[in-house]
Amino acid sequence: MEKRPHGWLGKYKELLAAITLFLVLDLGVLVFNTFTSHLIERDTALINTAGELRVYSQQLTKSLLTLHQEMQNGEPIQSSLAELGEAHAAFTSALGQLRQAGQGSGLWRAPMDSSGQELLTQLDDYWAPIGEAAAPLLDNQHPAALEVDGAVTKAVSRNVRLMQLADDLTRHLEEQAVSRAAWLRYIQIGAILLATLNFIFIVFKFIRRLLESDRQAESARRETRDILDTVREGLFLLGRDGRIGRQFSRSLPSLFGLPLQGGQPLEPLLQELLEEEQHEAARDYMDLLFNRKVKPALLEELNPLREVALKTQEGRRKGPSHLAFEFTQVQENGEVSALLVTVTDISRQMQLARELAVTEARAGSEVESLLAVLDQDPDQVRDFLVAGETRLNLVNQALQDVKPETRAYAELINQVFRGVHSIKGEAGALGLTDISAQAHQFEDLLAPLRRRHDLTGDDLIPIAFQVGELREKLARVQAVLARVNRQRQTEGAASHPFAELKKQIEHLALKVAEDLNKKVRIEVDFPRQAPDLDDRLLRNLREMLPQLVRNAVAHGIEAEEERLQAGKFPEGTVRVEFLPAADGSLSLSVRDDGRGISCARIRARLLELGHSPERVQAMSEKELLACLFTPGFSLLEEAHEHAGRGVGLDLIRDMAARAGARLRLSTLPNTYTQFTLQFQPAP
Repeated sequence: MEKRPHGWLGKYKELLAAITLFLVLDLGVLVFNTFTSHLIERDTALINTAGELRVYSQQLTKSLLTLHQEMQNGEPIQSSLAELGEAHAAFTSALGQLRQAGQGSGLWRAPMDSSGQELLTQLDDYWAPIGEAAAPLLDNQHPAALEVDGAVTKAVSRNVRLMQLADDLTRHLEEQAVSRAAWLRYIQIGAILLATLNFIFIVFKFIRRLLESDRQAESARRETRDILDTVREGLFLLGRDGRIGRQFSRSLPSLFGLPLQGGQPLEPLLQELLEEEQHEAARDYMDLLFNRKVKPALLEELNPLREVALKTQEGRRKGPSHLAFEFTQVQENGEVSALLVTVTDISRQMQLARELAVTEARAGSEVESLLAVLDQDPDQVRDFLVAGETRLNLVNQALQDVKPETRAYAELINQVFRGVHSIKGEAGALGLTDISAQAHQFEDLLAPLRRRHDLTGDDLIPIAFQVGELREKLARVQAVLARVNRQRQTEGAASHPFAELKKQIEHLALKVAEDLNKKVRIEVDFPRQAPDLDDRLLRNLREMLPQLVRNAVAHGIEAEEERLQAGKFPEGTVRVEFLPAADGSLSLSVRDDGRGISCARIRARLLELGHSPERVQAMSEKELLACLFTPGFSLLEEAHEHAGRGVGLDLIRDMAARAGARLRLSTLPNTYTQFTLQFQPAP
């Protein structure tokens, strides 16, 4: 074997030096651009903030004048006080942001220059008397006329100058941002020139190395012909004209499952083997392969035939189900003269990869679900398992006792759906993702059955199988729960019966929002001193509250873009409030500040579902809202994991009826929706 010289790196020292210079230059420009871009971005934000000060100043002065006029006329002043508070808070917040930015902190921040600091100081000095005069009015629902007069006088006398200072600061920040942008352009132009020269040097050196490599490749090709009959992979040369070379490995025809001849075009063969989309991608990719200027590493990353599934053509082709194509450029005189193509049968690897992925996903989900048991109150998990097992037993009994009638089958399907949906909701609240996912898969099976009117006994067979799968998941959790130390019931958060419930619904709300690409804040207001609740009522709360919270996030809270268009904060709010009364009654409310419920949308949905137009138009708002509690009715056109099945509110209504609770719904389109459960005291 030929021994490699010790100083072989010396041949590439010039190329390595050029590449190192390029990387250093690129890194330096990147750091400078990043730093300057952060400064420009900060200046842009400060420009907007400084410009907003003018608006807030006018708004505050206007609200003070309106307040003064309303007090003189004896009119209500609550609206003016609210506007005054908003303007005061907005101006104070914007000014605080400018002060903080002016000081500068962190790696990517720089303090404001002396001129900006001086303008900011003047702005602060002019604002201070107005803010001090308006501050006593903010928390006083009945301000004194003298205080209002003083605040009006200061605001009016200083407003013009205050706006002028805001304009001056805005212009100063704009000039500063323009200056930084100019410096950024100069540095980029210089860096591009240096990088171009360096790139030319690198290309020059690289081409010289390619010429030497081509001479060695010629000898390697002669040796390759001697081993083509022994390799198991498919090997052949692809010319620039798209035709297979005269010599190819003996295994290639069996891999393609098609007869081959030297000089045969490759594209028709790929069209025979691949789907249309893959065939077009392969054709474009091979055109790119013959471009010597494209780097080999990039070509490898772009390879669309790295792992491809072959079309199944029964009776026409026999062979593997998956192939892997690797392309190597063969260059002569600096040009790509051909492609060395390696074809490998990866059918077995792909099958093993699919099986492994399914196994890993299932194992990961099960481990996550079982670990979640350790973070929950064991009593709650136990109650959930008992209730889940009871529901599954009822399903099994119902499957055995169902009458052989289409109507009875439909009623059974609805009964099973409600039970499974309840299990999914409680499992999600407890963080038992494996059980929740299995229940969702169960719902996917039941959903099309609920829409059919020709059910037979054979349609119930998969239900029994799914019951067994879900029961197995519950059994695994039960096995883990048996090992949990019962002492945890008296430690930490478990001392309060609502602590675990609060943690569960907070986790559930954030999880649903994350899955639906929404932003939500959950507010839970439970009494510090837990009331004396019996086990039945606690159980009802644990069942119904997750359903209501899931419904609020999935149906009520809008997506971020929709909320911004409606003039709302991008983050929605779901508030859960639990209030015990002196007479022993309990009130639980779940309120969201989302899109509300539109009766017009309910009417349109009923018409889409085929209801009579005359009947729909004659329905009152109360009747329309009642449709939300009808089994199978949903305003969503497509169901997903958290909503759209038309069973959530139906389940809540049934739970409330069993618990003897009164369920109330109040809503205002584009504003809020609130569900309230009123539990009567136990006799």
